[in-house]
Amino acid sequence: MKQNWTVIPDLSEIEEYMTLVSEYGVAFEYNDFFEPTVYEDEKETERRIEEYLKLDRDRSRDTLHGVFYDIAPISQDRVIREHSRSLMRRSMDIAGRLGCKGVVFHTSLLAGLNTAGYISGWISGMSDFLSELATDYANIDIYMENTFESYPAIFNALMDRVREHKSIGLCLDYAHAALTNTSEEVWMRELAPHIRHMHLNDNDLISDLHLAAGDGNIDFIKFRSLIDKYDIDMQILLEVNGIEKAKRSLEFVTGL
Repeated sequence: MKQNWTVIPDLSEIEEYMTLVSEYGVAFEYNDFFEPTVYEDEKETERRIEEYLKLDRDRSRDTLHGVFYDIAPISQDRVIREHSRSLMRRSMDIAGRLGCKGVVFHTSLLAGLNTAGYISGWISGMSDFLSELATDYANIDIYMENTFESYPAIFNALMDRVREHKSIGLCLDYAHAALTNTSEEVWMRELAPHIRHMHLNDNDLISDLHLAAGDGNIDFIKFRSLIDKYDIDMQILLEVNGIEKAKRSLEFVTGL
C-alpha cells in the first residue's frame, strides 16, 4: 500500500530511524514533548529540539503530538483550564521551532460521559479555544484526535463550528475507532471531509495496545479498501514505539 508514512523517532536510535527516512521516505511525529518529564525540564526540552534540528532531513511534513496527560482546556476550574491551555500553547511553540506542519491534540473528553449538556459545552468551549490557537499560530495545522469517543458526530459538530479556520482538521486514529461499537467504515465515511492526518497501529479489538501492524486483530485489508473508497490521501502515522515495531509495521503496510 503506497502512502505517506510517518513514524515516531527515538533519539536513542536515531541512526536507525534515519535509515527509515532513506528507505521509505518517512516523516516524523515527535512524541517526546507530551511527556511531563521532558517539557517540565527546560534543558532537556532544548537538548532534544537541538538534536532534531541537527539532522539532515526535510522537516516540512513532520508533526508533533501535543500534551495530553491530565489536560483539560475546557475545565470549569480556572487554574486547571489556564494551565492546560498554556501547555497546549507550549506544544504549538515547540512545533513551530521544529518546523512541523501540524500538532495533534486529544479531545480531553471524559470517556463514557455522554450527557447532552456536557457534550454541547465541550463543543462550544473547544471550538472557541481552537479558533484562538488557529489565529495565534496561523502557520501550524491543528488536528483533533478521536480517543475514546464512541461515535463521530461530536467531531462533525466541532468541525462545523471552526469551518472558517482551514488549519483545523481531524486526526482519525483508526485503532481507536476499531475499539468502538461504531464500525470503522462509519468513522471513515462520516469524517472523511475533515480528516487531515491519521494514526494507525494494531490491537486485539479490546484494548489500545499499540501493537505493530499485523500483530493484532485489525483487518488491514479492510483498512486499505476504506482508504481507497473514501479517497484518503494524507500522512498516516504508524503509532508504535521502538525501531523494531516501526520497521515491521512499515514492511507490513507497504506490502499490502
